[in-house]
Parts: sequence; structure tokens; C-alpha cells
Amino acid sequence: MHEMAVAQSLLDMVEEEIARQGCRRLDVAYVEYGALSGIVPESLQFCFEVMIRGTSHEGARLEMLCLPMRLRCSSCGNVFGGEGQEALWQACPGCGEQFGHAVVLGKELILSRLQIR
Repeated sequence: MHEMAVAQSLLDMVEEEIARQGCRRLDVAYVEYGALSGIVPESLQFCFEVMIRGTSHEGARLEMLCLPMRLRCSSCGNVFGGEGQEALWQACPGCGEQFGHAVVLGKELILSRLQIR
């Protein structure tokens, strides 16, 4: 379960920012993840909750937003979207090319914002 390592990394970043700003507690961490990032939201939520239990951050929330996949056609450069892994092989709506598309959005994992005090 790689979500445990992801949750630990997120909490490490949170702790760094809290120390940098002279704060003490996390209220909400906002995370954006790509549809192809491999993140299982329920697992990450569970791991986060387990890791903050008994700490000064207990009760903090993890808000997650799934970023849609965006592909760039290898033939015409058209950028288009899709749902799920199978979208990687869908034909470009601009020219019909089916193979070689580059992923321009969908693999991210971003700690985008914090509410701390």
C-alpha cells in the first residue's frame, strides 16, 4: 500500500510548512491527484487519519480533488480528455489518430493548499 508512504510525505511537507510559518496545527490539507497517479482516495484518506491520530493534528481533514486526464495528440497536437486508463487509447477527436498521445495532465500529486493555525 503506497498510500502510507504518500501520507507520510504529505505530513512531512505539512510539518515543514507549519514550522516555517510558526504555526502549530493543521486543520485542512488540500491534495490534487491525477487520474493516472495510482492514488486510491479511500486508502490515502485512511492512512492520513491513522497517521494523525494522537498528534496535534488529530481531527484535521484531507480534502482531495481528482484532476482529469488530458492528452496531447501525437499527430495534430490537439489536447483532449478522457476517463480511466482506456482513454489512453482513444482516438483523437481532432484527427482520429489513436496511438502515441502524450499525457499532459493526470499523473500529478500536489499538496495544493493548507489551512493551519
